[in-house]
Order: sequence, then structure tokens, then C-alpha cells
Amino acid sequence: MSTPSGNSATPAMPAARQSLTTVCAAMAGVIPLMTLVLWFVLATDGIGEFPESWPLLVVLAAAVGAYSICELTGFRTPPLEYSSRPAAEVQADSWRRFTASTFTRFAVCEAVFLISVALAFVAASFWVVLLGAVIALPLFFWEAWPGERNQRRFAAALESGGVPSYLTGRPQD
Repeated sequence: MSTPSGNSATPAMPAARQSLTTVCAAMAGVIPLMTLVLWFVLATDGIGEFPESWPLLVVLAAAVGAYSICELTGFRTPPLEYSSRPAAEVQADSWRRFTASTFTRFAVCEAVFLISVALAFVAASFWVVLLGAVIALPLFFWEAWPGERNQRRFAAALESGGVPSYLTGRPQD
């Protein structure tokens, strides 16, 4: 038996967030899938020999750079301006801006994995891809997943001018 939406203990997820979460889950799933495919290409004898340290250090440096870019600029956006638009239109505009920011942060996080793929062919070692995947996935989930943390951070930037964004369903405190 279904319960009316008004009696639910947890509020329903907005359609925009649900769609964005589905897309992000699909994009995140590509990293393990590509890692598996590259295992067949690069790991001809098991997992292979551990490579020299320079490709691994480049991947780590790329991860530090990606994290820094996401933290320092990934949640910046011009604040909403006062207008007579209805709240639903303001919320839709907020979700469009949040979605664009999420895709940008995902691209920065995925660059870590893509750099590791290129370096794996140079170093001829699957270990480089494995390290890239192990670093890129948690980085993506921390910086680009459309969860409460990222939603609140982006809403705070949108609302810094005093106009509610309704991104989290309510104005930020």
C-alpha cells in the first residue's frame, strides 16, 4: 500500500536532482568499466610489474591539482539577482547552474583518470590506470556527486546576494 507524499518521513527528491544523480552514477560507472577493459589491454601477465615512480607521481600531482581546482573554483558562481520571478523559475535556474557546475567538476576529476590512462601506455603498466581509478572515483564522489554537501555549498554561493535559490528546497540559513 502506498503512502501519500504528504505523510512521508523524508521529503521526495526533486526531479532535477534525481535526473542529475542518475547521470552522475552512469558517468561514475564508466571509470571502473574502462579500468576493466584496460586490464585486458595492459595486463598481459597478471597485473604486471610495478612501474617507475614518475607516472604515479604525475597522477598524484594531477589529483592534487584537480582537488584544488574543484575546491577553490568549482563552487563559485555569480549570486542570484533580485527579480520578480516566481520561486519555481528561480529554483529551475538554480538547478541549471548547479548541473553545469557539476559537469565541470566531473570533467576536472575525470581528467585524473584520463591522464593515468595515457601515462599507462607510456609506462606500459596497468598499475598507473589502477591508481588513476582508485584516486579519481573518490575524488569524483567528494567533489561532483550531487549530494547534500555539494548542493549546500553551491546554494550558499547562489544565495550570497540575499536571494533564495531554493536549490535545497528552502533558503539557506
